[in-house]
Amino acid sequence: MKPMTPMTPMTPMTSSARRLVGVIGVAAVAVALLVNPLDPATATPPSTSTTFYATSEPVCAAPASPTAFRCMSMRRVRVAKGTTNARAYVVPTGPSAVTHGPADGLTPRDLATAYGFNSTATGGAQTVAIVDAFNDPRINADLQTFDKHYGLRACTTSNGCLRVVNQHGGTTLPANDTTGWSGEIALDVETVHSVCQKCHILLVEANSESDGDLSAAENTAARLHATEISNSYGKAEDDLSVADASAYNHPGIVITAAAGDDGYFDYDDGSINEPEAPASLNTVVAVGGTSLHLRSTGARSSETVWNDNGPQESLGHDKGATGGGCSTMHPAPLWQSRLTTWASTACGGARLVSDVSAVGDYLTGFDTYSSYACSGCHTGWQTIGGTSLSAPIIAAMFALAGGAHGVAHPARSLYAHRGSKSLYDVTQGGNGYCAGLAATSCANPNGGLFGGGVRDCAYTANGTPSAGVRACTALPGYDGPTGLGTPNGLGAFALALPTARLAGPGTVRHGTARTWTAHATDPFPGGAVVSYTWRWGDGTRTVTSKPKATHRYRTHRGGRSIRLTVRDNYQASRTVTRHVRVS
Repeated sequence: MKPMTPMTPMTPMTSSARRLVGVIGVAAVAVALLVNPLDPATATPPSTSTTFYATSEPVCAAPASPTAFRCMSMRRVRVAKGTTNARAYVVPTGPSAVTHGPADGLTPRDLATAYGFNSTATGGAQTVAIVDAFNDPRINADLQTFDKHYGLRACTTSNGCLRVVNQHGGTTLPANDTTGWSGEIALDVETVHSVCQKCHILLVEANSESDGDLSAAENTAARLHATEISNSYGKAEDDLSVADASAYNHPGIVITAAAGDDGYFDYDDGSINEPEAPASLNTVVAVGGTSLHLRSTGARSSETVWNDNGPQESLGHDKGATGGGCSTMHPAPLWQSRLTTWASTACGGARLVSDVSAVGDYLTGFDTYSSYACSGCHTGWQTIGGTSLSAPIIAAMFALAGGAHGVAHPARSLYAHRGSKSLYDVTQGGNGYCAGLAATSCANPNGGLFGGGVRDCAYTANGTPSAGVRACTALPGYDGPTGLGTPNGLGAFALALPTARLAGPGTVRHGTARTWTAHATDPFPGGAVVSYTWRWGDGTRTVTSKPKATHRYRTHRGGRSIRLTVRDNYQASRTVTRHVRVS
């Protein structure tokens, strides 16, 4: 049987209608699994430790319209042992224990240690924009509380580090939040400042979570010269209009987008059979979520795909998993479709979410502070996860590394560093219902067992194992749940270009034709140099598709500089120079 390509929706229902299908009428058995912020393989507690239990809840309430955007953050809720859906986590204590925040979550130091960056080294020339809905009237004060607790550089509206505007760039801000978006704002702003303390932060607050308002805010962020824009929200891609999708295409600006919090094809939200936008757009950097396990020193021990759903979930309680899947609307960019392992995704010519990842699991989440007490809001120190955490981490790390470096769509740069030491390859877990388990270990969740469509790419709708498991299972190299992996320093964000070296004579006689050869390499998937432009230093040039060129200097004028520009099939170029003496 031909493997199913998960690009094709299983039903003609709209995405909003599909969300209502859910998994009604299906019984499931809840299994409490131990999730330790320390690496389970190496984590004998360093001194003493305490085990707690938690469930999760969304930070933001469901939007008023089923086609509006949802924020992608989840709050860890401590509960008593034995509570339905509770999962265990361990908080180490003692002098040699990993640091932890006021709510026992990760700290700015933990992020820097695990991902290998210095938050104060660079970033002064960068402006990271954060686009969210509604107004958080306490964000300036809350960021100061956060910074003071951790001893970070002060970032306030008065010192120019933090700027807050409305969706048109004005200072008359939207209505104060009543749905929880203030918690999202606190997470985004405090995460960006933790990663890049010298960066300027531009918070653009939309009037609502609608397409039009958030798209207007996105365009305003670009117009106000943001160098990076972080987006921690999403919805089914077919609910995003073409006009509003264009707001996420600003060449030369790093635009990160959260992959989603409901697993592959949003199966935990009713199996909508498509990934979320704006992450599914091929103009953005789609960011997936992981579970980050630390050593006793705070250094990363391992990372796995974030998936707290799957067979262990109880009916009607969504605990979260990183989103993704093959797009049903947008083509794969060249840097994806030319990967040597691309065929095993079964996406064909379609875009696959994600490109890169960072911590997103609320059990191993980040401690943030929010004091705005809206109806339904939670105040004080909280441990927050979701791909709402992953997206601003990656945006701020791009800023530390200097931004887009003139690259139109900076996701391209990430793929040039695939397989290098600058990326940690996540190879455990999956974001489908079976969480990367083999077919023999998990009953087929598709084909009517749960209803609503495809819940795992390891199976076709009728239960036949699929060849496209890389779309929802972590494997060596690129995969859908985590993309190229997670950062290991700033190397993955560095500018990548083809390289060239000139070989040939250093001294030539005028009037005599001589030949020079270019030895070129290209770092991108399927990359190849297709054009060689030779400028000979005498007012002439030669353009070839071959790496050799012959030239005759007509007169004797001493030294000349040969300038060779190589250009590849990605339209990336590099120029090298060689000095030649004409005798």
